[in-house]
Amino acid sequence: MKEKIITSFKRVCKLGWRNFSREGGLSFVAVFVLVVTISLTTSLFFLQDIAGIVMEEVERRADITIDFNLAVSEEKIFELKEEIAKEFDINGMEYISREEVKDDFVDRYGDRPAVMESLEEVGNPFPASLNIRADDAFVYTQTANFVESNYPEMVYNIDFYQRKDIIEGIFSATESARRGGIIVSVILGLIAIILVYNTTKLAIYGLKEEIRVMRLVGSSNFFIQGSFIIQGLLMGFFAALISFLLFLFFTFLAPQTYNITLGIDLHQYFLQNISTIVLLQFAVGIVLGTFSSIIATSRYLKI
Repeated sequence: MKEKIITSFKRVCKLGWRNFSREGGLSFVAVFVLVVTISLTTSLFFLQDIAGIVMEEVERRADITIDFNLAVSEEKIFELKEEIAKEFDINGMEYISREEVKDDFVDRYGDRPAVMESLEEVGNPFPASLNIRADDAFVYTQTANFVESNYPEMVYNIDFYQRKDIIEGIFSATESARRGGIIVSVILGLIAIILVYNTTKLAIYGLKEEIRVMRLVGSSNFFIQGSFIIQGLLMGFFAALISFLLFLFFTFLAPQTYNITLGIDLHQYFLQNISTIVLLQFAVGIVLGTFSSIIATSRYLKI
């Protein structure tokens, strides 16, 4: 009995491979879409640390600066800093003194005698400032309104109002990127299911006479259906294998500048999470391929 089951399984696998290779063009297209779907899914769920670093870097540039009047003491600025930290959900604040601003100016324009002479005449015209970073554009609005309403005598300028549209645009773009990645992944998954489904359907119609003969000689529905399910499984398996090799190749050859910019070694990150990534890729590929074939055979394998 056991040998009979093993023999039947081997025949099912052999027939499934034949179906897969026979529909070469359609199988290639289905595998290609599955590769894109698996790759995008892998990027979304297992490279989110990298995506998070990139998003944080973009959002880090979306900050606001409060410039204070020259007469405002550092003590009052630090008191305001503490109050802002208590009132709002702030990621970080950096106080920049008048001397630091002047030193930075000298570093940038020290090779221009005329500029340096003018600076010596006027002294230090640069205001102290407070640089604020947050995770939400609305926090910036609240903070700017709070400071302007309660401490107008301290404030020389708040650059949020000049940069409001840009800041809100950055946060909107990063959020749209996150949502867009998920939506694209779902759409590609549906396209992959449809392609595998149609590939299996055409294979069933192409083998119409052969299926009838198989039924006449006593082949069970499980045996016939199994061959097409194996076909879908093979599509998912090869798509997952290709995706894995592409990720391995890309992370290995990724320029070192990417690693420096992102603050993470892509190849090392991939190797550290290789078991999870492999599991996800093969699970997504095989489930999509097999599920599509099961639906197609359930509907069309009544010939």
